[in-house]
Amino acid sequence: MTHRDGASSEAQPLIDRSLAALSDPYRRSVCRYAMRTQTTHLDHAEIADYIVDRASAADDLDRRTVATELRHLHLPKLEDAGLLEYERDSGVVHADRERIADRLELLRETVAEIQGASIDR
Repeated sequence: MTHRDGASSEAQPLIDRSLAALSDPYRRSVCRYAMRTQTTHLDHAEIADYIVDRASAADDLDRRTVATELRHLHLPKLEDAGLLEYERDSGVVHADRERIADRLELLRETVAEIQGASIDR
């Protein structure tokens, strides 16, 4: 069965949750960090450092604020979207690069399909 936008019913919730999760630059940075690191167990403090260290001087990010937002907002949203697993008590993030890559590929395919679709009149 297909959704009204042409996506399969099975893929639609994944697409929707992925787009919502990746709509924030911090959450995209978390995925970027997960894809670039060699370990599958990440610490939220290391992720906060990654975000702050790569921010422009104009952003003037506070490491503590970024860490708090990661812990309470961004990591849970990424977990809800199925992009990673987050142990709130320990602060450990389990990142499956293959799962993230598969989801990004699904998004690429969706965008390509949208770009290639003709306008129905």
